[in-house]
Amino acid sequence: MALLPPQPAAPERPRRRARRGTRPSRARSSLPSGSSVPDHNTRERILRHAARLFAERGFKDLTVREICRVAQVNLAAVNYYFGSKLGLYKEVIGWLADHMETAKGDLIPQDAALTPEEQLRAYVRNFLGRLLSARSENWMDRLLGREMLEPSPALDLIIERGIRPNAQRLGALVATLMGSTVRDERVWQCAVSIQAQCLFYYSSRPVFERMTRGLKFTPQVIDGIARHIADFSLAGIRAASARS
Repeated sequence: MALLPPQPAAPERPRRRARRGTRPSRARSSLPSGSSVPDHNTRERILRHAARLFAERGFKDLTVREICRVAQVNLAAVNYYFGSKLGLYKEVIGWLADHMETAKGDLIPQDAALTPEEQLRAYVRNFLGRLLSARSENWMDRLLGREMLEPSPALDLIIERGIRPNAQRLGALVATLMGSTVRDERVWQCAVSIQAQCLFYYSSRPVFERMTRGLKFTPQVIDGIARHIADFSLAGIRAASARS
């Protein structure tokens, strides 16, 4: 996952606080005057700082005032650009969800020469490779973890735009391997099992590294783990197919 984009260098000059009970007009001319940064940069800066702050503090504990203070923008700017704190949060979550889908969109190779079994093996290796080849704790990882532990109204965005598309592709592949359809409960049980095995190595990485002294997730080690998960999963799919 990519780290936060670099922050802009020039802060806005402080401006008069909006009167309570008033709300800025949506017209661009109603933006507070005196800004040394173009409007689109102001919006982008709010998003960048809010993403980091939401990841560190969570949606409930973070205030609009704190976001505006750190981003060095007028207190009314969040409402102007996003409508509310929830609107801003959904924008950040949408950014995260779209990144998740982009990162997983090519995990299953679309090569007519590959058999479904070979496609599944490639999927597991590609997914594990992206999870384990580089360890970068960043705002996306932390924010996703927070959203899973403390779901907000924005969780649906992650599911619909960041999780469901890949789940449907994997489910279709498993259904092909089973000679069944995606409506078969056994298909989704097997698909979830595949995902869980891969994600376990990612979430439990610190444990593995402490239990196995000197362990490094080199390409060769990842190859071996992927081979085991694929072998185990394919055997499980065959066993599930035999169940009525």
